[in-house]
Amino acid sequence: MFLCFLLALPLPVLTFDKTHGVSPALQAKYTPSASGTWSCLDGSKEIPWSAVNDDYCDCPDGSDEPGKLQNEITNPN
Repeated sequence: MFLCFLLALPLPVLTFDKTHGVSPALQAKYTPSASGTWSCLDGSKEIPWSAVNDDYCDCPDGSDEPGKLQNEITNPN
């Protein structure tokens, strides 16, 4: 019965926000462009917004994985 409840939930409830792990001071920088892309914080690369916080570092500075970086800082092992 619990599984049926989960399947009935809208998909956004089952996913997390792209800004998971982003410092409140940087929240404004984590928005997609009108064309659906996002620029790494160091300016080195432009990636699809779908690649932000997808557990794969696309940006040389790692800024596209703020949730992962925060987790590694607070839980290094």
